[in-house]
Amino acid sequence: METTIGYLNQVHGDLLAAATRERRSGVRRPSRRTLPNGLVAAGVAVLVAAGLVGAIVKSGGIGGSDDGGAIPASGPPSDAGATGATGGVAVDAGSSYNFGLVPQASPADDQVSGEVGQPELSRVIRTAELSVVVPRDEFDRAFGAAVDAAESNGGYIQDSRTRDRAGTLTIRVPAENFDEMLRAGRGLGTVEVESIRGRDVTAEYVDLRARLRIGKSRREVLLRLMNKAVSIEQTIRVQNALDETQLRIEQVQGQLRLLDDRTSLATISLSLREQGVSADVETASIPNAFERSAAGFVGVIAAIVIGLGYLLPIVLIGLACWFVWQRVQRRRQTP
Repeated sequence: METTIGYLNQVHGDLLAAATRERRSGVRRPSRRTLPNGLVAAGVAVLVAAGLVGAIVKSGGIGGSDDGGAIPASGPPSDAGATGATGGVAVDAGSSYNFGLVPQASPADDQVSGEVGQPELSRVIRTAELSVVVPRDEFDRAFGAAVDAAESNGGYIQDSRTRDRAGTLTIRVPAENFDEMLRAGRGLGTVEVESIRGRDVTAEYVDLRARLRIGKSRREVLLRLMNKAVSIEQTIRVQNALDETQLRIEQVQGQLRLLDDRTSLATISLSLREQGVSADVETASIPNAFERSAAGFVGVIAAIVIGLGYLLPIVLIGLACWFVWQRVQRRRQTP
């Protein structure tokens, strides 16, 4: 009897354990939520499209400014500060140190406008870029010939660098020998790229000459005012105006010297390389590789950001239209 009761208790325990296991195995754990494959693909497509659009925008294809290498318009530099209507160095006519002498431009200043048409005042900045491929084993000869051509045309080598049978030279020659130096450069080999630019700075040059004349005439007036000063206050005021006028005269003279140098001497950037040699003269090294990779990484990110700026409004409008369409479809399906 006791054996039968013990057996039944064991069977009861086994049944309870089996029911518990079955109940536990029947309960499914909640699965982790994952993004739909379509949404992931859409996100990747948007990033790729943004990168393409950004690259096009950076190259000037969409909304970029492409001036086509146009020559920038030249104009006289702004003369901020105390300047008169004539554009010259001004003297404060309302100050108390105008002792009966009114600063006026010299008669020669009125003739400046008539000098624009004179040939000697014509000023043009001429620059050129020339890329030439020379035959194999001819780089040294071509490089030396370029140096000799610059010297024979009255110029000099401003800068040069070479690497692995390739090099570049920055040549300064008198403006009248510009075309002759270009012909000599073309004769060194096969011309790959040739770019010639000219910038007319005649108006700027004439304006600076006018400012210089007006400044000098007013400096003479201030010197006469200095001799007529009768008090310390008047002397200090005239001296301050004289110092300012002298500073502006020196600034104009410096700008004129710069224009004279850039217009009297033309600049030619000559690139030489042998056949089969890369045109890049930069020395290859691990730091340069890292710099280029970093620049490429930043460039790709910048292109994506720029592209997102163009695509994001379109994506938002598309999502809004899709949401409205879904709402309309649900209302139609609702009885």
